[in-house]
Amino acid sequence: MVRFGAPIFTGQTNASEIDPDLLVAKHKEKGYTAAYAPLIDPKDSALIKKARLAFENADIVLAEVGYWKNLMDLDDTLRKKHRAEMLDAFYLAEELGARCVVNISGVCCNGNEDFRFTEESFSDDAFDAAVDMARYFIDTVKPKTAYFTYEIFPFNVVDSVESMQKLVKAVDRDMFGIHFDLCNLINSPRSYFGYKSIIEDTVKYLGDKIVAAHVKDIKITAPSMSVILEEVQPGQGIIDFGTFFSAIDKLPQAVPMMVEHLSTEQEYDDAAAHIRSEVKKAGITI
Repeated sequence: MVRFGAPIFTGQTNASEIDPDLLVAKHKEKGYTAAYAPLIDPKDSALIKKARLAFENADIVLAEVGYWKNLMDLDDTLRKKHRAEMLDAFYLAEELGARCVVNISGVCCNGNEDFRFTEESFSDDAFDAAVDMARYFIDTVKPKTAYFTYEIFPFNVVDSVESMQKLVKAVDRDMFGIHFDLCNLINSPRSYFGYKSIIEDTVKYLGDKIVAAHVKDIKITAPSMSVILEEVQPGQGIIDFGTFFSAIDKLPQAVPMMVEHLSTEQEYDDAAAHIRSEVKKAGITI
């Protein structure tokens, strides 16, 4: 079952300005049935409760609370700080009733350099650390509704369907979920042209654990002496959104599918229009 959403633009610039009723109205105006969770101060219990009720009453699913700081930072002080803030984000997701909290598992380097390749980030130690962190966060928060997830990401151990299967088994927690980012699994010409098999395998082997997804498009630069894959606005790349959404729609659980990484409201509007058109051809209403 698919829920569809994207960032909306309200002019609110910080947590103190968040107006849940305005957020809900903007999502309804765009026809979205899913939303990125508002980044409310985890200590503001009254606003958290108001936001949760506003979105629940409007039947808009809060997809994810994102926390994007490096959990594998080699600096002890920063690593501890990021992991403490990760817990705060998880508590916020649970209190809001969001489907999940999400981060990448981290990159073994100094600083918040999520897009840096290091050999250590693919090591057994990095995998074990990802397992230990997931268990720690879940066992500490003890969530009833919000799943802990690592976004599939090509810069670390969460970089393939196989690695996610291995991670799910190793973490061994019911509230460990899969955050499905299709474009992040496309990392070669073979996977670029064979991405539909990636969709099939992800749903086949991990379908019951998928709790949220990112919706993007991707394009390969050709001709080129090296492999260059670039995220592009939906409709400008290779992804068949009818196929992608159809596969997710067959799952019994509600999966928010969220557009990301565009710059302007118009770009998001154009992307949503393209996706809706393609999905409608596949016989799905979002």
